[in-house]
Amino acid sequence: MSSQPKTSTLSSDSWTGGLLRVAIGVFAVVLIALAWFVATASPYKAGSTFGHNMGWVGGGMMFFMLAYSLRKRFRFLNRLGHLRYWFQMHMVFGILGPLLALFHSTFKIGAMNSRIALYSMLLVAGSGIIGRFVYRHIHHGLYGRKATLAEVEQQMKESAESMHSVFGLVPTIGERLSGFQSFALSKLDGTWAQAWRFLILRQRGRSIARAARREAWLALDKMSREKNWSRYELSAQRRMVKEQVNSYVEAIFSTATFATWERLFALWHIVHVPFIYLFFFSVIVHVIAHYMY
Repeated sequence: MSSQPKTSTLSSDSWTGGLLRVAIGVFAVVLIALAWFVATASPYKAGSTFGHNMGWVGGGMMFFMLAYSLRKRFRFLNRLGHLRYWFQMHMVFGILGPLLALFHSTFKIGAMNSRIALYSMLLVAGSGIIGRFVYRHIHHGLYGRKATLAEVEQQMKESAESMHSVFGLVPTIGERLSGFQSFALSKLDGTWAQAWRFLILRQRGRSIARAARREAWLALDKMSREKNWSRYELSAQRRMVKEQVNSYVEAIFSTATFATWERLFALWHIVHVPFIYLFFFSVIVHVIAHYMY
C-alpha cells in the first residue's frame, strides 16, 4: 500500500454527495411544511384562479412528458436536441407536474372525476419512481446510455485488478470476496432460488464488504505503527481500501443482477404505459366535467 495515496477525488465526491443529500432533505422538509400549510390553512381553493392555473401548469407538464417518447421514436426530431436533455426534462416534469397537481387539489378529495384523476396521477407518479429505480441499474448514470453486460463484466474485472494491493495486505479478504463472487455468479436451478438470491445479494455483499474492511483496517493499523504513519496517512489509506472494497462488491452485484434488472425494466414498461393512458383519459374527463358543471 502506498503511503501517499490520492484522496482529493474521493473527498470531493464525498462532499458533493453529502451536500446533495442535505439539499434534498431540506427541500423535502420545506415541501412537507408547505403541503401541511395548504391542507390546513386553505390559502386558496382548487377552483380559484390561482389553484386553477396551478392545475393547468402541472397537467401541461405531465402532458409534455410525452414529448420525450416522441423524440425517442421519430428520427426527424433528432435536430431538436440530444436525447439525454429530453430525458432530463421528462424526469423534472415528472416530479414537478404531480406536485403542482397535488397542490392544485389542496390535498382534498373532491368529486368522483377528481378522485379518479388524482388516483391515476399518483399511480403514474409512483410507477415512474419505481421505473427510475430500476432504470439506474442498467444505464450509465441517471441520464446516460444503456449499459451492456459486457461493460458491466469489464468493470468487475477492473475492480478485481485494483484489489491486488488489498489482497496482498490481507490474503483472507481475497478468499472472502472470491466466495461472494462465486455465490453471486453461479447458475441456480429454479425461479424461486434465483429470486431469493436476487433479494438477498446486496445485503450479503454489504455484510461481506464490512467484514473485509475491518480486516484490512486492522492490518493498516499495524502497518501504521510499523511505518510511523501520521493520522492523515492512516485515514487516507482507510478511505482508499473502503473505496476499493465497496467498488468491487458493487461490481459483482451489478454483474450478477444485470439480466434480472433488464427483465424487470421491460416488465415495468409494459405496465407503466397503460397507466399513462388511464391518467390522460381521466384528466380529459376531469377538465370536461369542470367546465360542464
